[in-house]
Amino acid sequence: MNPIHIPFAEGKLVNVIGNAITIRLHGRDTGGALSVIESIDKPDEGPPPHIHHREDETFQIIEGEYEFTCGGQAFKATKGATIFAPRGVPHAYRCVGRNPGRMVVTITPAGFEEFFDEVGRLSPQEQAIPRVMEIADRYGLEFLPPVSS
Repeated sequence: MNPIHIPFAEGKLVNVIGNAITIRLHGRDTGGALSVIESIDKPDEGPPPHIHHREDETFQIIEGEYEFTCGGQAFKATKGATIFAPRGVPHAYRCVGRNPGRMVVTITPAGFEEFFDEVGRLSPQEQAIPRVMEIADRYGLEFLPPVSS
């Protein structure tokens, strides 16, 4: 394996259900050890509750304000915060600021970046929820029913 340098404006940009996701570091470049993505989230948007059955995620908030729920705990996260969501633990987040949020997510081991890449290759019309759920299943991603208040 060789050292890798990805300049700020580089990486593979994909659109995943309206979110701009940049695959900054691909698993094939790290021997499968990890991958890194950057997510720009619009206000009041974020994924529904879900579980990753194969990998852990570490979120680093770069800009904005988020609400996270992880393992039954709800909390706010702002610039500089780090959140670790272990595999098998239900979690969700939502950008709650007035401006878009931006975070860097380290995925260990690598592989889940392929989900973003595969969904991103679909047209916006093809990114219907049933299709995305079908793809998610292949990557060990389980969507959960929304939590009622």
